[in-house]
Amino acid sequence: MAHQERPRAPFKDWPNDAGFETTAETRTPIELQVVGSLPNQLAGTLYRIGPGTYKVKGSHFQLSHWFDGFSFVHRFELVPQSTTGTCKVLYNSRGQVDALVEEARKSGTLKGMTFGQKRDPCESIFRKVKSIFHPPFSSKDPGLVNAGVTLHANAPGVPEILRARPDGARFRSLTSLTDANVLKHIDPETLEPIGVTRQSDLHSDLKGPLSCAHAEFDTATGDAYNYNLDIGRYATYRIFRTSAQTGQTEIIATITGPDVKAAYLHSFFLSTNYVILCIWPALYGAGGLKLLWERNIADALHFDHNVQARWYVVDRLHGKGVVATYVSPAFFCFHTVNAWQETSHDGSTDVICDIIQYPTDEMIQRAYYDTMVSTGPNVKRYYGSELSRPSLVRYRLPSVSHRATEESTSGSTCHPEAEAILRIDDDFVGDLPTINPRFKTRKTRYVYNLVNQGKVSYPAHGN
Repeated sequence: MAHQERPRAPFKDWPNDAGFETTAETRTPIELQVVGSLPNQLAGTLYRIGPGTYKVKGSHFQLSHWFDGFSFVHRFELVPQSTTGTCKVLYNSRGQVDALVEEARKSGTLKGMTFGQKRDPCESIFRKVKSIFHPPFSSKDPGLVNAGVTLHANAPGVPEILRARPDGARFRSLTSLTDANVLKHIDPETLEPIGVTRQSDLHSDLKGPLSCAHAEFDTATGDAYNYNLDIGRYATYRIFRTSAQTGQTEIIATITGPDVKAAYLHSFFLSTNYVILCIWPALYGAGGLKLLWERNIADALHFDHNVQARWYVVDRLHGKGVVATYVSPAFFCFHTVNAWQETSHDGSTDVICDIIQYPTDEMIQRAYYDTMVSTGPNVKRYYGSELSRPSLVRYRLPSVSHRATEESTSGSTCHPEAEAILRIDDDFVGDLPTINPRFKTRKTRYVYNLVNQGKVSYPAHGN
């Protein structure tokens, strides 16, 4: 009789497997049961995007890394009711990468660039070299593009043909982003993927393959800010703004030179007058060329404790480019929190930046499914490690110069220090931070985050 492996018991009595296996779609909106009441003041639409499942039905193929999870969108519409003064809730959902799932089912692999998919170690050198010349993220089929990190309604720069709803609709477009130069467009009501564009469609110079999933938006104007990272002899970061009024895109700074490193930067800062790009030393090997060989971000990265983080302050209002550069000891980050400006005692402007940081990039390794899923074979590997404990840190960038400097950073290597003026190391510090959006670019007192230490229970209501 064939031996059957016994199922593993959930580690630390925390059965989380089901949370990584979202597959059931609700394409036709249904009304949800509400426990309690939601006042009419909350009326609106809430969208959520993220990884659904990592398994392919009818195949042994599985995704390796959580950040590659097949993306899934949820929509909650809170509809006000005049008779009760409370909202009813309509819900629909849809998977975003049906074609990609089918490709994985048929081929048993993923052909394009991924975040951390493990490859066959026996793959021929010829096939690897061939893949180098296959442009990453090149598909025009939205069902093949797994851009599932952030979601933005009515983002500027969306072509008219991809605006799914007519003028006057509250949401004319819905755009999802990842850490690449792709913009995936989704119908705001049906959640059907309808198109893909590239940052090069916004501006011809935005030709690099990498970017930031967490674009920033000016709350007053609606303008969008992001960076595009090109790899080559020198890394080149092009910071750009897309106007909400005109849809036009302008490059407001170019950061390049022998001392500029190609790094994995998942977020950056926006203050009233500035874009602040901090390049922490989660570096792509061989100046980024290792990406083409490994075909995934995680295996192409290395964290270098000996390389300082560099903070570039870019004027975003007056076309002055990079106006100041600072350095700080090495750290790793996924998510920034907020930034604002203060007047210093000498009348100059300081920029204050709040950030969630880690001592290393171990969190990337912890996000493989075999260590995250509670019945995974390597779930104990990082248990208790202090290398992935987050800290909430506040930095001051003192006396930001109002004098524009050259865009190239190949000049002086002597830069003032970004001063850590507050640091919180506590079990209540987590990641995925959020603030009251009314305090964006203003001094922040409260930040809300999710922790991954300790045991959390969620009360369930049943009949």
